Amino acid sequence: MNLVTGATGIVGMPLVVKLLQSGEAVRALRRATSDTSLVEAAVQRRVPKGRSRLEWVEGDLTDQASLEAALEGVQRVFHCAALVSFHPKDHGQMDRINAQGTAHLVDAMLHCGTPRLLHVSSVAALGRKEGQPTNEDTLFEEQPGTTGYARSKHRAEMEAWRGSVEGLPGGLVAVHPTVVLGPGDFSRSSGALFDRISRGLAWYPKGSNGFVGSEDVAEACVRLGLSEVRDERFVLCAEQWTYEAMMKAIALALHVRPPHRPVHRWMVGWIWRALALVEALTGRRSVATRESLANTGAHHTYEGTRIVKAMEGLGKPWSYTPIGEVIEQTAKVYLLGRSAGREGTRSPD
Repeated sequence: MNLVTGATGIVGMPLVVKLLQSGEAVRALRRATSDTSLVEAAVQRRVPKGRSRLEWVEGDLTDQASLEAALEGVQRVFHCAALVSFHPKDHGQMDRINAQGTAHLVDAMLHCGTPRLLHVSSVAALGRKEGQPTNEDTLFEEQPGTTGYARSKHRAEMEAWRGSVEGLPGGLVAVHPTVVLGPGDFSRSSGALFDRISRGLAWYPKGSNGFVGSEDVAEACVRLGLSEVRDERFVLCAEQWTYEAMMKAIALALHVRPPHRPVHRWMVGWIWRALALVEALTGRRSVATRESLANTGAHHTYEGTRIVKAMEGLGKPWSYTPIGEVIEQTAKVYLLGRSAGREGTRSPD
């Protein structure tokens, strides 16, 4: 039995599908308010015979007792749940969910004797060195521009490694995706960018980043989780794109006008202050914050080839899905959902 946290998320949903396709039984953790319809639809469409091997269990990362109940009979945990935000008001919640929640999960696993953990971390939990691509050996360090999200994910991963040291007999594998693109809930995470661009977005940030498809992240998790690989990290980065190129590709796939005005460095200060003022006056969350503008204005590079060598060792050659294909596929899902009046609920085969 495999327990998946964050099963309704951008990585968790294809991960559940791929585990079922591999013949595995899946117990998916859900909160009382979770909408499981997207996952159920994906399973029905892609692996209908696997539906009998999918079990939902109510629980919460902030409630260790519920986690221990969910872990009964579980051999592997795929920990995908996390809150991604660059809003200062979410710092405390990210610490509770990402860092403390992972600590609760690790403690529950140790108490229940659950052997193996596949932890979906983030490149934000790694360090950055000027002029060098980030890889699995780049150590995290506090520096100007470190976000609250990065701190919470770094703390979360330290809790995961603590579990390995304190006695997870099956060991730990941590994957570090770059920006993940793929179908899912288009009201949150990177999916919200497709929705925002479809409704008209004039501005684009001047920075660049690494990107990877959600299906690739899920595939890496399944292969590594079901293997004998242990106590290793893997950066997952398919390609490096500028935000300008990425957002224009999304607009092209959605058949709308692409963003055409760059956010220059000198604009950042007044933009986030103006947006913060609007938020204070209206009570509506800003579409960008000081953290998000600074982060997307920088150039981040990553080295994501260790996974290729690891898969060669497992006899399973690895290649990333081109990001252009990921964008086109995700846009198709968005447009199908919008035309059906329920964004994100359908996906082409």
